[in-house]
Amino acid sequence: MRTSEEIYHRVRWDPRFDPARFVLGVAQRSAAPKRVPLERFTPGGDIPWHRVLFFEADGETVWDRTSGVDWIDATDAVRIRTPRRLPSPYFTSRAPHAFSPYTDTWEPAPAGSASPVTSLTVPTVLTVLTVLTVLTWNTLWDRYDSDRIDTARRRPLLLDALYAADADVIALQEAEPALLDLLLGTSWVRAGYTLATDPAGRDAADCGLLLLSRLPVREAGLHVVGPHKAVAAAVVETAEGPVTVAATHLSSDHSPAGASRRDTELAELATGLAGVEGEVLLVGDFNDGGDRPQTRLAMTDAWHEVHGPADRTPTFDPCANPLAAVSSLAGRVSRLDRVLLRTDRLRARTAQLTGDAPGPEGLYISDHYGVRVELGAAVPAVYISDQCGVRVELGLRWHLDEPHVDLVTVATGALSPADAGHLAERVAAALPGARVHVVGSRRMGCALPDADLDLVAALPGACDPVLLRQRLAAALPEAREVREVAGARVPGLRFHLDGLDIDLVTVATGALSPADAVARRAELGEAAAVALSAVSDAAAVLAAAEPQRDAFTVLARNVKAWARARGLDSAPCGGLPGLAWSVLAARTAHESGELPQLALLRHFFATWAAWDWGEAVGPAASAGAPVTVLTPTSPVRSCTTQVSAAGRDLLAAELYRAWEILESAEDGDDPRSLLCTPPPLPEQHTAWALASVRPGPDQGRLRGRLLALITALTDAGAADCRVWPRPLTADGRTGYAIGLGSTPPDGPRLTEIGTELLRGIRDASLAPVGLSALRSSGDRAFADGAF
Repeated sequence: MRTSEEIYHRVRWDPRFDPARFVLGVAQRSAAPKRVPLERFTPGGDIPWHRVLFFEADGETVWDRTSGVDWIDATDAVRIRTPRRLPSPYFTSRAPHAFSPYTDTWEPAPAGSASPVTSLTVPTVLTVLTVLTVLTWNTLWDRYDSDRIDTARRRPLLLDALYAADADVIALQEAEPALLDLLLGTSWVRAGYTLATDPAGRDAADCGLLLLSRLPVREAGLHVVGPHKAVAAAVVETAEGPVTVAATHLSSDHSPAGASRRDTELAELATGLAGVEGEVLLVGDFNDGGDRPQTRLAMTDAWHEVHGPADRTPTFDPCANPLAAVSSLAGRVSRLDRVLLRTDRLRARTAQLTGDAPGPEGLYISDHYGVRVELGAAVPAVYISDQCGVRVELGLRWHLDEPHVDLVTVATGALSPADAGHLAERVAAALPGARVHVVGSRRMGCALPDADLDLVAALPGACDPVLLRQRLAAALPEAREVREVAGARVPGLRFHLDGLDIDLVTVATGALSPADAVARRAELGEAAAVALSAVSDAAAVLAAAEPQRDAFTVLARNVKAWARARGLDSAPCGGLPGLAWSVLAARTAHESGELPQLALLRHFFATWAAWDWGEAVGPAASAGAPVTVLTPTSPVRSCTTQVSAAGRDLLAAELYRAWEILESAEDGDDPRSLLCTPPPLPEQHTAWALASVRPGPDQGRLRGRLLALITALTDAGAADCRVWPRPLTADGRTGYAIGLGSTPPDGPRLTEIGTELLRGIRDASLAPVGLSALRSSGDRAFADGAF
């Protein structure tokens, strides 16, 4: 059998184990073995290895010196099935604890479990969390000036204020064991919150950080930054997926060389948080009244997002708050406490102070004011359940099979076919004699909530774009931003109407009746035939999905959401268009029979991960291109000619990754967050370029040149280059980030390529750019968490 030292280090460093769930049995003289949590055991400390008698995992003995048991590799008791969001060794695992009314004690909480008041049961009617509320507060500990800060009187006021804040996550700094005991004995904390550490541990005493969550806590961890300085983190489950909330307290100017220490601590935080996948909130007391914390960490300040970058509302005010005057060195009014965001999905809806007014007898709760921020996604989520099952109206969500629960997904805010048809009729009324068709994902019923509405109009006679624009603007005065589509093979207009972006492709039918245009499209020339085939392609995809049309709708929507999150959904950037994903989903649904949703999703990824892309998808014997997905109706053509060999390899790897995630998901697990985690782009590319232009009509022309840029960069040696398809806007320019792969061309060559291929687009450029500049760009829609 292996030694106790080997077992310890195996558990401590193997990412498949959760150290917080292990206990060591340590021999004592004339007494039963003492159980010591593994995370509190110090290798090479006072306890020699030969006194370690056994290891337990969730109460199961997995190694025992006396009996010779060594089952660490055989047990499934504490294996991590879902990759950790808080990577080791930066974060040391902590065991979240929840209060058990049955034992009247705080006990380890199962990973991802909800507190008693947040447990959901079916059937019921529930409003699922669509707002994540975070409160951060430096509570002023009693270590200094204890005779001047009235701690005993302030603590009850603090508890009342925390309760009134009604926050999903509470992050406290300068918390002490006495405050922790007070919180853990409070009824509303016991009833609703999980503590993101072991209350018997020394985290509060050593670093003064506490995290409490009334959302399920998937995992928790702590990283020590320096003496009495750390970052505590918890991954909480929201209705839209996991979010990592981290809390810290940086050095103040009371410390020697405080500013220099803060720079070191920020660098340490930047390194550690870069390894945390997905959405991250960093909160706490940064002891810096300027912009350095958010700039250095490339994060968004929630206060600025709500109140604007010029707002300097203080959270530490020695002029107004006598407690702040006691602890202040310079008497400077500062905004020290922040909620920083690294997320695309969440937006700061409100940001306000708490504790900024005195209580009884003029007493303030702390020398700092708390900061309460409400964050929310654009799409609400509502569960409506009944005796037969659950109907989920939720923008983008995945669903696991559950016994006796039939899950049906409908996109909230999605345009119904009737609504889309009504809009098409309004456009047709503005164009006399025209026949207007809804096409694309809206026609197929598998559009994501923010998808455009695609229309094709067959017009009698000739087609004058200027006249069409005038007619449309006159008939639909509420339409905004009506403009011609630049560089299109057939004329088109783009405009905004009733909250939707609408793309209208127009085809002149000459002497042919617009009513016959789709059926007789071959007579109108190749470009017109291709445009009109969008009508028949959508109908053919729906026919191919029969008799599983409903299953296809859900599957296609989920696949498109995954493709968007992983950056595979943009044809102008070398990805697959929506039609290609719909063709693949329709074929899967048709061939799979009546599979439950999760099984059907798993079958989709299994099928296409194993697909030989030398074979075309559609009525052809061979492809001859890296990826060939053929359109279902004439003129039959590949809609994936833009996919390069590197793009094919990326597609195959992403499909296989998704298949593995779904294949390894345990019953009751929700793999949605893993599937839709943005790719770790900084790890995949050693250098980046930015193709950009001034905002305006040239943006579309720039987007149309991206494939040519990919080809030129590939020829220049960057065979694995990749355009991230979400545009960014910063410093008065808009553009696209291009990862240059493992062998990037140098700056002069980039400039040469940009000069050649972007010629004719005013002020367009292709230039090297640092990753920090991308992360700090002003456009959240760009990052998607991938940077």
